[in-house]
Amino acid sequence: MYQDHKDLLSAFHIHGVKYIVVGGFAVILHAQPRFTKDMDLFIKADLANAQALYAALAAFGAPLQEIRPEDFTEPGNLFRFGHEPRAFDILPEIPGIDFDAAWERRVEVVIDPATGLKANFISAEDLIASKLASGRPQDLADADAIRKAKESQQTKRK
Repeated sequence: MYQDHKDLLSAFHIHGVKYIVVGGFAVILHAQPRFTKDMDLFIKADLANAQALYAALAAFGAPLQEIRPEDFTEPGNLFRFGHEPRAFDILPEIPGIDFDAAWERRVEVVIDPATGLKANFISAEDLIASKLASGRPQDLADADAIRKAKESQQTKRK
């Protein structure tokens, strides 16, 4: 994880943004190392959270020209900024997943031991569901890898 990722997640923490890390970084957490070109962040798409998100993005220095907080509440919108591999995708929705339910099952992980900074990651179960709902070849491969990693962990516990 690059420092830019940690800096943005720190800004989210400071501003009280409800978010969950999904996508490649979540696959890395739950299954196996793999390349990812960006950090995908699933956000609670209500106005209060959108305002907190806007403030956090402004503090981080994200390009917000012609963007309003309300834009983060509209289904189907995608806000992308940065350059690979330090790019970010802000997602107000992801296929097959309800934010509030995923929030209850999120996994908190320390991402910076020096500062104690934690990040919210999607649960393995919700990640599998989102990958299957997407149906893209890479997502189906990710879902299979996560399922196998879960099975391996359960076998080791026995």
